[in-house]
Amino acid sequence: MAEFGRRQDYTTSISSGAETSDWTKWVVRLVVAIALIAGSFLSYKMLYQPVDPLLKHEPFEEKLQRRASVEELRQNYPSLDTTTIPIAFGDKIYKIPRNYLVDLNRSSGDPKETRFEIYVLLPNLEPRTANNADRFVKSPFDGGYGDQVVATIRGGQEELNWSERRLLWNRWCEEKGSGAFRTVESGYQLCEAANSDLYLKDTPEGPLIFVCRKVTDKRSDCTIADRTGAQWGVLTLDFNRKYVYQADEIRKRFRSLLDSFAEE
Repeated sequence: MAEFGRRQDYTTSISSGAETSDWTKWVVRLVVAIALIAGSFLSYKMLYQPVDPLLKHEPFEEKLQRRASVEELRQNYPSLDTTTIPIAFGDKIYKIPRNYLVDLNRSSGDPKETRFEIYVLLPNLEPRTANNADRFVKSPFDGGYGDQVVATIRGGQEELNWSERRLLWNRWCEEKGSGAFRTVESGYQLCEAANSDLYLKDTPEGPLIFVCRKVTDKRSDCTIADRTGAQWGVLTLDFNRKYVYQADEIRKRFRSLLDSFAEE
C-alpha cells in the first residue's frame, strides 16, 4: 500500500507539473500575441497616419523664393483637434490647443524666430469647433473678417517701443493725415487719412495704437500691433472694423488668452 501510495503521489506530481507547463505556455503565447498586435498598431500609426500639415509644411520664406501663388502664400491649416501643441517663443513655452492654431513656422529652430497664427471668434474668442466652423472665414484677405480675429505672433524683432511709435504716428498724422488727433467715442482719438484712419487710446495696459482701413466693398478691417508678453516679437490682431470701439477689450482679452497658454 505504501508503494502504491508513493506511485500515486509521483503520478499526481507529474500531472500537476504538466498542467503548470501548459498554463505557462498559454500565458506566453497570449503575451506574444498582444505584443504583436500592439506593434502592428503602432507601426500602422507611424506609417499610415497622416502627419499634421501644421507641424510639417513648407516655410513661408521658401514659398516666396520659389514664387508661390497668392493662394499658397495665404494657405492655413485649421483643425478641430484639441490636442495641445507646445510652442517655444521668446522666453516662454506656450501649450496651445490645436483648434486655435492655423499656422506655425519654427523652421529656424530659434524660439526668437518662431511665427504662429491663432484664429478665434468674437465676442468670446472661441476656437474652431464643429458647431462654429462655418463662421470662420476661409480667407479674410478676400472676404473680410466677419466675427473673426486673426492673431499673428511673430518673432524676428524686439518688442515695440511705445514712446517711439507714438511720436511716429503723431508725425504721420501731421504730414499725411488730418493734422492732429481728435477725440471720438469711448475715449479713442482719431486721425483721418486718405485710405486709413489712425486710432489712439491710453489704457492701464499701455497705449493702444492701431489703424483701420477705410470701408470698401471687399474689406473693412483694423490692425493692432502690440507686445507679445514674451519679452520679444510683435503681436498683431486683425478684425472687422465694426468692432473698432471694442479694440481695447479685444486686445486685453486676447493677451489674457495667450498668457493662459504659457507654462508657469
